[in-house]
Amino acid sequence: MQQTTVELLLGRLESSHRTENSLGVLLTEELARCKQRLPDLRTICVSTADGRPLAELESGEADARRIAAMANSFLTLGETLARELKLSGADYATVCTSRGNIVLFRIDAPKPLTLLAMAGADTNLALLLVATRDCAGRIGALLARR
Repeated sequence: MQQTTVELLLGRLESSHRTENSLGVLLTEELARCKQRLPDLRTICVSTADGRPLAELESGEADARRIAAMANSFLTLGETLARELKLSGADYATVCTSRGNIVLFRIDAPKPLTLLAMAGADTNLALLLVATRDCAGRIGALLARR
């Protein structure tokens, strides 16, 4: 039986949607592993370079789309600043406040992604950095195999 153009397009869209859904599931599983390692995480999110959230585990304190867009912009600004100052590429960025800490990592993937993690002020910053860095590495390795 010959497929019509519409059927072919719908098949491609369904395939693309399934691929994106399966990626979302894999990313969410990795974020859950990170949260198991560091239960004090309030929010952890993976987003695209254009600020679109792909997966998140969050406490509902903010809009994930807005946070994803701001996180990527902040990390990109840090990377640009490091280049302008003739430093090596920025490995990560942090925001530390009296109420909590945020760390941002660039995930090395065919299309760059941003990983944001936030924890309360009572969480050790070094633990937050290590857990988030490891999570970014696992996600990068996972995407390299796909």
